Amino acid sequence: MQKLKKMLKSLIKKDSFLYKVLRKIYHFLSTMKYKMTNYKEVKEQNKKYSKRVEEAIEKMKQYKEKSYIVFYNPTWLGVAGSTLGLFENNVPLEHLYQKKEIQKIAQAVIQNKIQSVIFSQICDGWTSLIEHIKKEDPRIQIKVIWHGNCYEYFSDFTWNLNKEVMQLYKKEKIDSFAFVRSIMYEFYKKLGFACYYLQNNVHKENAGKIVNNENAKTKIGIYNADTRELKNIYTALSAMKLVPNSVADVVPINEGAKQFTQMLSLDTTSINDYIPNEELMKRIQKNDINIYPTFTENAPMFPLESFEMGVPCLLGNNNDYFVGTKLGEYVILEREDDAVYIKDKIMNVLAHKDEVMELYQSWKKEFDQKCEKLVEEFIKI
Repeated sequence: MQKLKKMLKSLIKKDSFLYKVLRKIYHFLSTMKYKMTNYKEVKEQNKKYSKRVEEAIEKMKQYKEKSYIVFYNPTWLGVAGSTLGLFENNVPLEHLYQKKEIQKIAQAVIQNKIQSVIFSQICDGWTSLIEHIKKEDPRIQIKVIWHGNCYEYFSDFTWNLNKEVMQLYKKEKIDSFAFVRSIMYEFYKKLGFACYYLQNNVHKENAGKIVNNENAKTKIGIYNADTRELKNIYTALSAMKLVPNSVADVVPINEGAKQFTQMLSLDTTSINDYIPNEELMKRIQKNDINIYPTFTENAPMFPLESFEMGVPCLLGNNNDYFVGTKLGEYVILEREDDAVYIKDKIMNVLAHKDEVMELYQSWKKEFDQKCEKLVEEFIKI
């Protein structure tokens, strides 16, 4: 099926009528194939989604007559972390595939007299939910937080959802958008969209580096990179190898990364799979520094989480954190594909670690206040 899809993409123009028809047929057939070959898994998954719907309905009762609620997918870790770091009236909700469940959620919104519904990113079925809510009560404000950037439109899933929400906006089913990167906000603002700017934030308690007496080596972490090209794991590992007496902590580690660390003779600790955020936060406190040299991002959570845990983190120059500050001079990478350059940045931060952490603490106080003001403006009715 994948080979057929690639062949059609190469032969037929993406915006043509024929391509759209064939894409729908392909999607239908691949969905049917998946359901038939994974019947038990699909059944269990649907049960989980239905349970989540019932939990969401119960959760909304806590916010009866509140000015707003925020729907978010708890399995999308970055989006979930962003949502929980910004808002109070949060309702976990996953994909919606059954019409009756979409209707149940819409009715719960109406019955609890909620004035504004915010969708933190968009899952399958949520555009139908938006239409049902607006049909039942056009006075309810619908707001969508778009966490992605234009690069991610290469993904068919992201592109199709983006297209659907833009169509709903033009039909006045969506009242406004929020973006977590200033360049996205400025672009859509110039186009005349009703939009807001938000900045992701992280609040962690009991932070502080754990002294690791068992290992005298410099421990450097890279996390949640896996096989995604934009996460730049191989350059990161190359930079780590250049740091004298270093050990790399990699979670999750894929087969290619394993072979690469062996080829480099890079001392490595690792876990094959993704781990819960709480476990990851405990793990990184044993590190001396973390690096997140991604090629493109909007507002990544991990660099802030790392600093909150008492561990400095290098990050790409593709988000709004620390821009124009002394802290930014230390930790923002200008050449994400240059292993020698990244190594030098790592060494410089380690040499000035106390100053870097003090700069972060000072920056974070002002950042918290800024984030609160941006959220207040966004949720205002």
